[in-house]
Amino acid sequence: MKLYHYSVDSYQGAKHLTNDYKNNYQFAEPYILALRESREVFKAVFFATMYMSREVKALGLRKYENYQKDAVEGIFEYVRETEFPNDTSRLHCVYYCESEQEALDYAQDDCLSNGLFTKEQVVLLEVEVEESRIRRYDQSFYNLASEAIERNDIDSAFAYARQYFSCQRSNNPLIEVVADGDNKVLRSIAY
Repeated sequence: MKLYHYSVDSYQGAKHLTNDYKNNYQFAEPYILALRESREVFKAVFFATMYMSREVKALGLRKYENYQKDAVEGIFEYVRETEFPNDTSRLHCVYYCESEQEALDYAQDDCLSNGLFTKEQVVLLEVEVEESRIRRYDQSFYNLASEAIERNDIDSAFAYARQYFSCQRSNNPLIEVVADGDNKVLRSIAY
């Protein structure tokens, strides 16, 4: 099936996209390991990484604090591993859009409108993806989980992860397409 992916400053002309190209698993892993122990250990890791993330940002080694996003990814992966083991991991996949226009809109909203990247850094790709490996989830639940974590509301974040992986739809669904199987880049499209 043909899907579309936008790449920011990373695509180098490969014939295939790498699942988890940015190695995001490594940032979520401490939270996953902590949750395997207990929620109290999770909270300790959360507050420790809050401190470290702020230090790293202050030193100019990272553009922004990611500890909350990493914590949400850890919760989502833990819920997936323990309750939805046959579903696609957000941490071991590639994110796609159903249409070229949708990919352009996401790139604009996610990368360009905030000034973090330029049009020259964004590449739009048409990709052939194994249809059996494609999953569609409502990203609204991920966004709500992120808001819950900002309030230190871990229970709600867990509930949103369950809604996400059970393929529920919110009142205003924002569908994201993920796939973890083989893929083939068909062409690069000028932005």
